[in-house]
Amino acid sequence: MKLKAKAKVTIRQYLKILFSLTYSKPIMIFLICFASLMVLWITLYHLHILNLPKPVIYQYITLLLISVIQPVVIFTTILRNYYSSNHLRETLDMDLAENEIKIRGESFYMEILWPKIYKIVEKKNWFLIYQNNLSAILIPKKIYRRSR
Repeated sequence: MKLKAKAKVTIRQYLKILFSLTYSKPIMIFLICFASLMVLWITLYHLHILNLPKPVIYQYITLLLISVIQPVVIFTTILRNYYSSNHLRETLDMDLAENEIKIRGESFYMEILWPKIYKIVEKKNWFLIYQNNLSAILIPKKIYRRSR
């Protein structure tokens, strides 16, 4: 069986998938839970609901780093990565065959044999075909199919 498809990943799609991948990692989940507990602590202290110790400047700085600075840094890194790579912004013609994947962009051509694939991950709206533990081919599930 052979599938031919065309796909283009927009900046909005790229941001959404990378934020989703980033914030699903255990360390990020831990940081979000930690920040939530800090918000709860600060709120309960200021509402005088519980007799909690007064938050000091370090708690506010930590909360600012986790809830504002970190997402801004992730966002700008994703933007820089997307706009610095021609491959990410190009319309891709993909041929998925039984023994290989062929991908042609406006500035590149790539063939990968299935045994050389590191792993394949299925998300709600994406297939991620990893070439190694950091680099993946993003294939939206809503792709324009040319033929089967």
